[in-house]
Amino acid sequence: MAGDTPSMPAPGYKWRNLKELNYQIWMNYQEVSLSQAIRKLELSHERVMALIQNHTEEEIMTKKHYKWVKTSNLYSYFAANTVNHYIWAIQRCTEIAKKL
Repeated sequence: MAGDTPSMPAPGYKWRNLKELNYQIWMNYQEVSLSQAIRKLELSHERVMALIQNHTEEEIMTKKHYKWVKTSNLYSYFAANTVNHYIWAIQRCTEIAKKL
């Protein structure tokens, strides 16, 4: 938002390297308990919601409002990087909890 271009999907990774990124994330969280994972998920959701709420509707919906979104809008980035990921994470935590 300060004019920099964010590293997407993550610093040091390109979209073609998602398999490697996902593996690295998986490795980083092997020692995290289910309760810690759920808390991290909740905190992540709170941070994203706060970030969304810090923007006006115009900033979110206007194409090219931020240079780094290129021909898209901020909404597209929020939608692509939150909804399905949070749903998947909640479902996965629920599955693990049932097994425990």
